[in-house]
Amino acid sequence: MTKRKKRGPGKVAKFFGSILSKISWLALLGLGYYFYTIFLTFPMFPAEWVQWLIYGLIGAAVLQGFFAWMPFIPNWTKIFTNLINVALCVALAFGSWKLPNIRASIEKSFAEIPTEGEAEINFYILKDEYKVQPEVPVTEENNGEEQTVTQAAAPKLSFTADAPENTEEPEEGSETSSDGPVQSEKPFTDFATSTFITQKTVDLENQEYALLVAERELFGNISTYGVDSIWDAVDRLYDGTGDVMVLNSSYLPMIEDVTGYEDFSSRVEIVYTVYKKIQLGVDPKEVQITQEPFTIFIAGVDQFGKVKSTTGRTDVNMLVTVNPQSKQISFVTVPRDAYVKNMGYYGMNDKLTHCGIYGIKATVQSIEELFNVDVNYYFVVNFSSVIKLVDMIGGIDVNNPYEFKSTRLKTWQGTFKKGNIHLNGKKALVYVRERYNLKNGDFDRAKHQTLVIKAILDKMTTPAVVTQIDSIIDGMNGSFKTNLKAEHIYALAQMQLDDMAVWNMVNYSLSGTTGMDYCAAMGSKNKYSVVYLKDAQIKFVKNVMKAVRNGEVVEQEKLPS
Repeated sequence: MTKRKKRGPGKVAKFFGSILSKISWLALLGLGYYFYTIFLTFPMFPAEWVQWLIYGLIGAAVLQGFFAWMPFIPNWTKIFTNLINVALCVALAFGSWKLPNIRASIEKSFAEIPTEGEAEINFYILKDEYKVQPEVPVTEENNGEEQTVTQAAAPKLSFTADAPENTEEPEEGSETSSDGPVQSEKPFTDFATSTFITQKTVDLENQEYALLVAERELFGNISTYGVDSIWDAVDRLYDGTGDVMVLNSSYLPMIEDVTGYEDFSSRVEIVYTVYKKIQLGVDPKEVQITQEPFTIFIAGVDQFGKVKSTTGRTDVNMLVTVNPQSKQISFVTVPRDAYVKNMGYYGMNDKLTHCGIYGIKATVQSIEELFNVDVNYYFVVNFSSVIKLVDMIGGIDVNNPYEFKSTRLKTWQGTFKKGNIHLNGKKALVYVRERYNLKNGDFDRAKHQTLVIKAILDKMTTPAVVTQIDSIIDGMNGSFKTNLKAEHIYALAQMQLDDMAVWNMVNYSLSGTTGMDYCAAMGSKNKYSVVYLKDAQIKFVKNVMKAVRNGEVVEQEKLPS
């Protein structure tokens, strides 16, 4: 009877090592194929990267398979092969989990913006402690005799609509300059017999709708007192001429920007609110974004925190024309006080910044009318957006044309030297916000905004940054609103990774003469400071934008004076 030889410890280890090598190799094959299918669905990666991934996966599978299946391979080699297989499997499993999460976060950042919204029309009442008290007879004793005297009423508040703009600006940590009026505890039905202050010139459609809803709520006609401007309405509320003021909430920042009205929100309460459906969005004029020229409008709003809405005044107004084939980009910055046709208010003349009260659609249409150009997409950003983005790309370098100091803004204070300077997020924000220490005020600030946007785009087209576009977009989630889609960003990133092209960029900041004129959003009683753009400059930048769209090579030139 033949005795079966027992395997020694070495042979047992080799046997199990061989089995584990084959199992880990099969796991490597499965995870490699799964990762490849996920990688293919990530449209940001260029075709060349996909080819190299295929070569890498096939090479790893063949090499590891050789060590796993060949019987003459030493045991220590198989152990080492197992360790490599396990490491590769962990990396592939992590990549297979991470890529879908990255894609989900990017698509969340570019979630479709609602095309419909609500206008909020509030009914404001003055808080009791701020009401003007009427004159009342008071009985006093004088030398033993009673006398009736009249006690003076509290002095009336005096404000003028021509007061200068408030120079205080919101600082980091506050999303707006005011927390807004509080909700009153008084029932709206208590005001059925009150006098409602209305305006004769602005926001009439929303005002009329709100009054109709209010009449239904109060079961009867409302007594109204019409005035010529927003500030007249506030004054009549303050002095007691009327009891309730009807006003769209979009006008609050404009009220509190004027000296003497900064504390409006703390003086009033909201006793009733009416919401009216309005059209918000701008349907994108779609193009093949890597094949055809397109124009983006960049709007910057003066607040910190998340960008919650596309409605509101814009302090930065920039038109960017891009030709992806010729690699040309033009930037045109328009002053916030530029006197334009407000397409959100029947095309009447107004400041460009006021157009945003009627939504981003009104601002875009006003820009289109000014330059006779189609705007394909828009981007709305704020102060926090600038800080986040600049810090995430490692700062930017700007060629500063002159030395100046920033002493008023709390975000950062110091001196910007002439020449090439490196800016982090906070310094970049101050660089684009400072205006009081600049020779030409808002006009120079607009130039700084163009320089910073150009520097950001220069940095974002570098290989080190464009390969991190996914984490940048994820980190910027909530800091912008746009009608661009995630696939547009994928396509542009893929194009840049494919050719690593150097882009030619030109930038122009429009200027003009300042004056006083009527603004549609503010009524027709008073004139306000505006900027009359120079026709020669408008014509010049229109030709530049046309040249970029036509694929012509453009060079930086001096704007006509």
